[in-house]
Amino acid sequence: MILPSKHLNLNTCVLRAASILLLKLQATRVCSYANLRACLDVFGENADIAFGHSLHLLFLLGRIEYRPQTDSIEYIQPESVS
Repeated sequence: MILPSKHLNLNTCVLRAASILLLKLQATRVCSYANLRACLDVFGENADIAFGHSLHLLFLLGRIEYRPQTDSIEYIQPESVS
């Protein structure tokens, strides 16, 4: 699903969905789960699947954290290397 192939729809792939979510989170820093999910409405019926996989990818990369108290996702700034 992450690796590109001949039949991969680049408009609805996980990498594109993750980049859309990451741009939204970088702009707002913290976003509610519902508002973040609404960013992927352009994906149509594939939005729910892409949303879940995109959140997993961003979490594994260490770019987001889930805050259960507020039901929100927080963007984690990467540490700069000097």
